[in-house]
Amino acid sequence: MYDESTRTLRQQFDLLDGLRSRAGTLLAAASLATAFLSAQAHAELDALVWAAVGLFCLVIALALIILMPWRLTFAHDPHLLIAIHLEPGPPSSIEALYRDLSYWNGVHYQENGRKLRAMIGLFAAACIALAVEMTLWLVVLGSQ
Repeated sequence: MYDESTRTLRQQFDLLDGLRSRAGTLLAAASLATAFLSAQAHAELDALVWAAVGLFCLVIALALIILMPWRLTFAHDPHLLIAIHLEPGPPSSIEALYRDLSYWNGVHYQENGRKLRAMIGLFAAACIALAVEMTLWLVVLGSQ
């Protein structure tokens, strides 16, 4: 039970790491693509250009929100564990310690899951915004 609960938290940590890596890549790709395509577009600042710039700003904002530090929990406070399981009376059994850790790993897993689902939604929105932005830039370039 304890091993499974720590494995699920590790999977969440890996998911967070991958999501942040992808958000950084998306940020770089949006910057490069926008810089290249907007430089090629010798158009006046019409509605399509403003929409593309607005979507670029949205991609940047969403990626930065993902990259911001969110309060996810992947570890336990050792001082609290000592206070609960070793002090003030006789130490808890190893089974009680593992049961307690498994319980709190489950609590952290659920709390982290809500935040990770929100981050995944933000990432999906950023990807869609980038795709629409690139489409708008291509339409602007094609109309020249």
